[in-house]
Amino acid sequence: MIIMTELISVIEKSVSPVEKPIYITDVKPRKSEWPERHINLPPLARRPECHEPEYLCWYNEYANFSVHTSNVHIAKELAEKIWTAFKNNDFERAKKIFEELRPLKVVPFEKRSNQEKWAHMMVQLPGDIGGPNKKAIRDILSEKCKGNVLEAMCGFNSYILPSFHRQVTAMDYCREALERYAYPERKRILFDLNNVTEGKGMPFFQEGTFDNIVICFGFQYLSHPENVFREFNRILLENGELYLVENPRQHYEDMSCRPFSPQSCASFLKQGRFENVQIKELPIAEDWELDRGGRYYLIEAIKS
Repeated sequence: MIIMTELISVIEKSVSPVEKPIYITDVKPRKSEWPERHINLPPLARRPECHEPEYLCWYNEYANFSVHTSNVHIAKELAEKIWTAFKNNDFERAKKIFEELRPLKVVPFEKRSNQEKWAHMMVQLPGDIGGPNKKAIRDILSEKCKGNVLEAMCGFNSYILPSFHRQVTAMDYCREALERYAYPERKRILFDLNNVTEGKGMPFFQEGTFDNIVICFGFQYLSHPENVFREFNRILLENGELYLVENPRQHYEDMSCRPFSPQSCASFLKQGRFENVQIKELPIAEDWELDRGGRYYLIEAIKS
């Protein structure tokens, strides 16, 4: 086990001279992005029945044009200028001003990419995430984790409490999450685990860097778990432990790569060269969760 005095420069010493991690140092507040405000814009042609391509292009662009509330003032000013140009039949000027307005448009949530959706949720969701069971999970993992710990796919909340007995490195693929991570004093690394492939790992971590690695509610988003677990095996110390907490009902379906089951997760871990895999059901699910098939599992794998 690595003691605290030895952890001060462990991450810096583990950095490859070829490829360094992207550290996030910014700290930003969480805020609500709702409600959005609709901006009233004129059509490019005076007659709605006009079906000229130029008019249709304009109509599709400005229809349901909404902006964030923080941008309402400037958006309204630009919209008024567009109306003035429209009334003066100066359609070219109207289009030119619209180009200044376009970047302020809010993309509807359902039309965003998975990464954009995740970033949006990291910024605007209020309060804590995980419900009443989060504290129980946090207490369990905090008791187990010692030494140098990697909290992978961490989101903006942490399941590992501060302690003199450990140093935590946070990692996520979402910059917005890391900027709002609960403990900004920890090292925060921007990296997408789905970039780990058969021939590409995390060269910025040397073999045997971590005592423990933790993932909470992230397994279902891994496109190639066996590659990720193989890389985790490499960067763990001998007898280091990997902890995964999962619930088959806790995930975003449109972002998920696969359903979770303890058996499938254990199978991927074995493909990732973990031999000692233990599955425990945590007795923390509430009745309403059990009725929906929601159970919490702690899966432990030891590098041997």
